[in-house]
Amino acid sequence: MKAAVWTDINKFEIKEVPTPTPKEGEVLVKVKAAGVCATDAHISTGAFPHATPPHILGHEIAGEVFALGERVTDAKVGDRVIINTVVSCGKCVWCKSGRNEMCPHGSEIGYNPHNGGYAEYVVVPESCLVKIPDSISFKEGAIMESAVCPSGSILRFGIEMGSTVFIQGGGPAGIAYIQLAKACGAAKIIASVRGKERIDYAKKFGADVVIDAAREDVLARVLEETAGFGARYSIDAAGSPSSVQMAIDACANGGDVFFYGIPGKDDEIPFPVTEIVLKHLNLHGVCGNYLTWEPFVNLVASGKFNVRDMITHEFALEDLPKAVELIKNRTKNLIKAVIVMD
Repeated sequence: MKAAVWTDINKFEIKEVPTPTPKEGEVLVKVKAAGVCATDAHISTGAFPHATPPHILGHEIAGEVFALGERVTDAKVGDRVIINTVVSCGKCVWCKSGRNEMCPHGSEIGYNPHNGGYAEYVVVPESCLVKIPDSISFKEGAIMESAVCPSGSILRFGIEMGSTVFIQGGGPAGIAYIQLAKACGAAKIIASVRGKERIDYAKKFGADVVIDAAREDVLARVLEETAGFGARYSIDAAGSPSSVQMAIDACANGGDVFFYGIPGKDDEIPFPVTEIVLKHLNLHGVCGNYLTWEPFVNLVASGKFNVRDMITHEFALEDLPKAVELIKNRTKNLIKAVIVMD
């Protein structure tokens, strides 16, 4: 089969590699589309400790079940699926409680030792399959993993109907949070982004108030929009030292702060303990949720979450390096790029 193999620092090569054979409990999926994640761009620089070349990356995958290993019970050849890339033991206390993403023995498709979706075929455990209806295209399915991670925090902690939500970040996660807050019935969604393109996207996907963080006093605007109280929910999908502090500053007394964006490894992050204590804030580190997939598929299928318009760029497998460069260069009009297979 053909695959885009990460062979060295900042280097991908299109190669013919053996088509994998599914083992017991596994299925072979013919990849139809694969989303390009910023994490993969980061991995390709060699700065990520959980993946080493040579390897086939790609953890946002949609396709059709092509072949079955032994003891596969539910999957059928031809099933339209997306891949929940978390591979867990299924036996520990976390797995038994439905928190498979916390499994201490777990791993993930697209990271060593599991090859990912930048190839014509990928082998995954049957437990990783999430069926999708015909109304969801493979291109849409391919990028749903990038929105499932933010939606996991909403499933865990919720957003109260009629509340005010402040979201920092205009990338895929920030846009996902805007749509999720809207679907939960938030009365006012305030987004803080940078640049005209991000402002336009934030408005398009449902933000009621959009603040240009490069030009405006963000905290003053949030307080103005919340009668001086701050937002009931403050979500940091940016992951910078300044956004971490702003998430605390802009949250109302007794409110909830969601930390989703991951700062750079050399960033010095403030921890304003006094403010956290005196404001009685609830802090949540959030990243994915194993039980989110089916509810999120239903949300997309019902039209309450717009995945289609989050796809701004499409590439062939051979052009994966071009998609990665878009992410590295912080291309202004990029939300999500998708590799579309023949």
